[in-house]
Amino acid sequence: MRKRALTALVCAVALACLSAGCGSGKDAAADGGQAGPSSKYVFEFKGVEVAVNAEMAPLAEALGEPSDYFESESCAFQGLDKVYTYGGVTVRTYPQDGKDYVLSVELRDDAFPTREGIYIGADRDAVLEAYGQPADETGAAVRYVDGDCTLAFLLTDGTVTGITYTSDAA
Repeated sequence: MRKRALTALVCAVALACLSAGCGSGKDAAADGGQAGPSSKYVFEFKGVEVAVNAEMAPLAEALGEPSDYFESESCAFQGLDKVYTYGGVTVRTYPQDGKDYVLSVELRDDAFPTREGIYIGADRDAVLEAYGQPADETGAAVRYVDGDCTLAFLLTDGTVTGITYTSDAA
């Protein structure tokens, strides 16, 4: 039964990621320009702040060579969607005005906690203690929204199994 629940959760996360890539195509900034990050939810990795809607080029330079890289034609924007994997951290981008911007940051390893100290393996109560009342909660996820970012904690049996920062540009 537990294996079936985990399989269902993995499928749900994969579907959410695919849906994000093929979303409405909404511009990150209403005026067509890039307004930049505007959320308190920012992931710090290798001493670099990685925020949704931040320009990826300087981040990629600061983070160094990814362990894996993938790109494909975007179904929501003009250009290529790109995926940079750094071990247990995946950064997905979207193209706009000839540049790439962070669409999402996914944490899949307990070695990468949020700024507030929540990591894969933490329990639901620790999430609520660190972040307070969520914007919404289901049995499988706790979500917080601030500015242009949704921070989601995926749960299995009350334990964090995934952490995703997602832009509202999706």
